[in-house]
Amino acid sequence: MIHTHKWLAASPDGVIHRLVHELPSRGVLEIKCPYFNGDISKAFPWSRIPIHYIPQAQGLMEILGRDWMDFYVWTPNGSSLFRLHRDAEYWDVMKIALYDFWWKHVHPARELYSSTVSRSPLFQLRTVRPAPRHELCRDIVYKSKCIAANSKLLMREIHGKLIN
Repeated sequence: MIHTHKWLAASPDGVIHRLVHELPSRGVLEIKCPYFNGDISKAFPWSRIPIHYIPQAQGLMEILGRDWMDFYVWTPNGSSLFRLHRDAEYWDVMKIALYDFWWKHVHPARELYSSTVSRSPLFQLRTVRPAPRHELCRDIVYKSKCIAANSKLLMREIHGKLIN
C-alpha cells in the first residue's frame, strides 16, 4: 500500500479488519522468523521486541492507517506475540528523518545517476551520500526503546509450553 506521500509505501504480512474479526479498531500483522548467528535451530522467541524493528512497525501502522500491530515471532523452539500501538509523536520524528533521507539523498542520487553519462558515477554520487547517522537518530533510538518496553507480550511459548 502507498501512503499519501507517494515516496512512502508498506507491505505488511497481514491486515486485520475490525468488521471481519469484530474488533474495536483495525490492526496489522507482522511476522518475524529470527535466527541465531545463521543457525535457526538455536533461535528462541523474544521476550521483548528488538528496537530495530520499531521504525518498521510504526511505519506500517502509519502508512496503512492502522491503530495497532500484532507482532508475531516464530522459531523452531517456540513463538511469541506482542501488541504494539501506533505512536503519532514517534511517527512525526521518523517522518522527518525519512523525508530527509529520501529527498536529500535517494532522489538526488537517482536523478544524478539517470541523467549523467560519467566515467566515474560513484565519485559523483558521493556528493549525495548521507551522514552515518541522522541528527534525529538519538531521539529515534530513545523513543524506540520506550515503545519496545511498553509493547505488551500477549503470549510466549517455548517447546509447546506457555511462559509467563
